[in-house]
Amino acid sequence: MTNILIYKFFLLELNTLLLFFFTSISLTLFPGPDILFVISTSVQKGWKKGMKLSLGLTSGIIIHTLVVVLGLGTLLKHEPNVIRIIEISGATYLIYLATQTWVNSIKNQNNSPKPSKNQNLFLTGFIMNLSNPKVSLFFLSFFPGFLFHHELSYSLQFFILGSIFFVQALFIFASCSILAARLGEKFKLSHRFSKWDKIQSLILFIIALILLYP
Repeated sequence: MTNILIYKFFLLELNTLLLFFFTSISLTLFPGPDILFVISTSVQKGWKKGMKLSLGLTSGIIIHTLVVVLGLGTLLKHEPNVIRIIEISGATYLIYLATQTWVNSIKNQNNSPKPSKNQNLFLTGFIMNLSNPKVSLFFLSFFPGFLFHHELSYSLQFFILGSIFFVQALFIFASCSILAARLGEKFKLSHRFSKWDKIQSLILFIIALILLYP
């Protein structure tokens, strides 16, 4: 009888984690500026660049998870001024990148097409994710619904859930990067540098506006 109860308890925990896993996948696959930026970067610059961007974006998830684990998410929830400072700082950086990208696209139109200047795509992705404190607040409200163990501390369970979210997000972004790069090579889309520069610029502007929107 005891073994049966243990088995049912383990099965319940596993089902909770699986439900969280598939829910996280659905959220990551939902069309948004992050994944569109990964796709446009990969088409234009190849899968390696797209992978760097993906690593930057998903590394931000680790920080957001630690914020929740360390209890700082509650602080952010009650300190909207801190949130606005982070959001405005991140949005300013993204607007700067968007402007630079747009200017480069105009230069490429007036001259022979050239790839845009090298930029630290890992840092760009990291700042894109990190400058949105609402991700931490989302985790703070999302994770409690998937607590899976009665004895483990909340902090450890939050860390495990955050790790699962990180792994699936990295896998999906990396897969999209490789697929987009291959499609770009197949259809020669990557040669239209100025067009893709403008698309990337618009995506960065959209992300900045999302951050600035209260």
